[in-house]
Amino acid sequence: QIARLAPPQRAAVLLHLVAGLEDGDAAAALGLDVDGYQQRIRSALPHDAAGVLDLAVWRGWRDGAQHALEQLPEATEAPPAPARPSAASRPSAPSPSQSSIADVAAVEVPHRSLRWLWLLLVVLGVMLAASLLLHPRGRAMLDVWRGHIHAEALPAAAAPKARFDPEDPALDPDRALHADPADLALAHRLPLLSWLAATGDASALEATTAPTAGSTPTPAQATTHLPPLASPAQRSSDRDAWAEWQGLTENERSTLREVAARVDAMTDAQRNALRMRFDSQAYDAQQGWHLGPTLGRDWPRVAPLFAFAEGDERSAVLALLREATPEEIDTLARLAQTTPPEARAQLRRDLLAQPRNQRAAWLQARLNR
Repeated sequence: QIARLAPPQRAAVLLHLVAGLEDGDAAAALGLDVDGYQQRIRSALPHDAAGVLDLAVWRGWRDGAQHALEQLPEATEAPPAPARPSAASRPSAPSPSQSSIADVAAVEVPHRSLRWLWLLLVVLGVMLAASLLLHPRGRAMLDVWRGHIHAEALPAAAAPKARFDPEDPALDPDRALHADPADLALAHRLPLLSWLAATGDASALEATTAPTAGSTPTPAQATTHLPPLASPAQRSSDRDAWAEWQGLTENERSTLREVAARVDAMTDAQRNALRMRFDSQAYDAQQGWHLGPTLGRDWPRVAPLFAFAEGDERSAVLALLREATPEEIDTLARLAQTTPPEARAQLRRDLLAQPRNQRAAWLQARLNR
């Protein structure tokens, strides 16, 4: 609070609290009379709600100044004054007058007050630094000083050792799927084609439904997106569909190509009817057809066990399901119904840890527990 006072009031308060000067000496140091000095002290103190000087604040200032002085190191003592001759050795002299005593006091007082003046300067320096840090402008100046960054221009860049053509197809990370646009188009139709191949609806609909008059079969066009034109979302969709297509066996891919050829020979109305029937299935059933016609048929039965497999388990789970016999799939379906949700992750890890030749016996033992 003292640091926030105006300089005249702050000097008056510090001369009294820190330097310990009497009112007359302090007033003389400031070039004031005693009344003016005391008025300056009163103007520095806050008032309470009744308009009376708040003496509790003054006592707090006094205690704070005393504490600050106690924390300072002791000043070096002045060298001892030379010994004065004794009264017996001095020649007798007339008694000093009142003016001579005043002159001696005027000479000795500065020496006695020198330590206090140095302490006053130290305290004033601390107060000045504190006021600088407390003021927003002072803090801003310090921030600018600390945040100064030396900038220097970088040297010219060296010529590259080699350059690559961004249009080179060999550099395209999706070159494999873009090299086979027909299979990429089939990969995007994988769930529908897997459902038709597993249920036989494509051949049945083709045999029982004749094209209507005036309708012309419209083969589905195998479309793809060239890399420069594909959006990031389309590229992601292409990669996911291609990965699912590559996860099928060659026999499954051949079967789906035949199913796609029959579907492409249908009319738009027939294809729309198939799409509506496919969309009427439950969500879990539709998701299972992304795994192909074989796993897609059994997926709804075992989905509770494997739908929430971690990313590092997914490939191992798919390999296990593709190798499983119909009897093992039936056992897994029964375990999916009897295993509580909180125990399915542990069961899945234990199952993946079993050797292939012991998996059937382990599943049966787990079911009989």
